[in-house]
Amino acid sequence: MAQPERDERLARAFIELADTLVGGFQLVDFLHVLTDHMVELLEVDAAGVVMVDARGRLVDVTASTHTVHQLEELQLEFDEGPCRDCCLDHCVIPPVDLTTRAAADRWPRFTKAARTAGFTAVAGLPLRLREEVIGAVNLFHTTPDGLHPADLRLGQALADAATIGILHQRLSNDQAERVSQLQTALNSRITIEQAKGALGAHLDITPDAAFTLLRAYARSHSRSLTQLCLQLLEGTLHFGLFAQSDKDKHPGG
Repeated sequence: MAQPERDERLARAFIELADTLVGGFQLVDFLHVLTDHMVELLEVDAAGVVMVDARGRLVDVTASTHTVHQLEELQLEFDEGPCRDCCLDHCVIPPVDLTTRAAADRWPRFTKAARTAGFTAVAGLPLRLREEVIGAVNLFHTTPDGLHPADLRLGQALADAATIGILHQRLSNDQAERVSQLQTALNSRITIEQAKGALGAHLDITPDAAFTLLRAYARSHSRSLTQLCLQLLEGTLHFGLFAQSDKDKHPGG
């Protein structure tokens, strides 16, 4: 990414992550914006977010790819991994080379799953404000040395901006609404998963490719990703809208 383009994207990222006091705020859409910026600005291969629910449990909320969604769920199932350590210790998890024995000893099942998925490095950034940690962001890379210290510092700045935005938004709600917001985000995640599965089956493409088409359409039309997926499942939005976009990406297909 050229420097002027990167600077423009960086400015837009911080503006978007501060813009939470708006009508119709959707947590899952907001976190998709965060992962999109993380992937593009830090030049990582994928990113995912887990959040702390009202009972103090970690829940998988969003990810930039279907594969990372699965890895986030495995972290929670195995009770091991960078997001878990990040939230437990309230600190950054520096890049871990998953090809090493140390990684296998630290997170044996997660490391094996991540390596099988093609990732060789991972890091964790807390979503925190002072002593309060509300979740964490995982960054995944396919090369062991792909996560640089300067990029991690920028990633933490983005995570901090997102945390402040979320906490400001929560302050405008009562406790019941705060709990409901995270549950709505989890429900939205299911809707998105179902929509990308349906679109993938219709176009005979992978879930990740379907997800890319859905996100691109939502972004280019300034639409909520959740509402877009819901309309697709309800039949008020037609699969044909995405067939042309898929042809544009694969003109030889």
